[in-house]
Amino acid sequence: MSEKTSDKNAVNYLLAGVDDGYAETKVVSRGDKVRIASLARAGLFGLSSMGSDDKVGGSYETGGRKFTVSDKIEGEETRYDDYPISELNRVIVHHALRLAGMGGKKVKLATGLQVSSYFKGDTRNEEFIAQKQASLLQEVKALDGAACAEIVEHIVLPEAVASWFDYAYDDKGTQIEMEGPCGVIDVGGRTTDCVTVLEGHQIDHARSGTGEAGVMDIYASIGSKLRAQFGDGIISRKVFDQAIRTGTVKRFGKPQNVKTLVQAAIDEITEMVLTEAKRHFGNGAHLDVILFVGGGSSIMTKLTGYFPNAKVMPEPEFANARGMYKYLKLNA
Repeated sequence: MSEKTSDKNAVNYLLAGVDDGYAETKVVSRGDKVRIASLARAGLFGLSSMGSDDKVGGSYETGGRKFTVSDKIEGEETRYDDYPISELNRVIVHHALRLAGMGGKKVKLATGLQVSSYFKGDTRNEEFIAQKQASLLQEVKALDGAACAEIVEHIVLPEAVASWFDYAYDDKGTQIEMEGPCGVIDVGGRTTDCVTVLEGHQIDHARSGTGEAGVMDIYASIGSKLRAQFGDGIISRKVFDQAIRTGTVKRFGKPQNVKTLVQAAIDEITEMVLTEAKRHFGNGAHLDVILFVGGGSSIMTKLTGYFPNAKVMPEPEFANARGMYKYLKLNA
């Protein structure tokens, strides 16, 4: 598989798999792997510095509107149906591509949609897929004068199926032998996708679907519990991430132990995700393996205990982006 491909006019381009999720955006390419929070706001907030090692933020213009992308600001809500085709999504993706070293480069891109958006029943949702393809082909301008990536082609894949692709093919393009059906549970920011892949690479739509529970629900639950214990106040995404990672938060400059509170929030949403998984897979005995992917798989560790055939993919938050990248390499 070649990393760089060219079209009939001999114009070279790079390949990039981008999991442009509601909570985080991940990029996998030849030599780079980038993970940023999906945080942006309309308007300029004085955070346009973009040094080579600077991940503070960037300011952009698209569709006649200006945006700031940064994990230092409170981003606009991303949990709405049209986020994948929004200007907000577009600038976040371009910011991530710049951090992956693709500014000023021609890029062939693969992104994803959750299963319920990609399919209508058992057929592709061609209208919404086309809208997403077109959205990221629109121009984005960096307001610091640096070049953005030039997206020359954009392919859209169903997200959980992209993770299956990551599992089914190694880095050399060799495919594993499937002896039975495979389940995928993709715990994302807003939703959880459950997909059954049959031998012959067919999707069993009767045992696939999307549930409305994800990592951002954990954030919301933690926020509610923090306010109940410590009173009102601004709680940023970084506070939530720190609470989950360390079990502590700072309130009025002093560290507070919130491990019990955080675990209660995780357990609450874990039960919601497990209910969705059992709705599609039952106890999973008919499946050879159930792949756990997405950022939520690293947090909701009790999920896998229900399924003896569970397999957590390495760095599960990057599984979708890795699968998209492998798909591009195989179809270059």
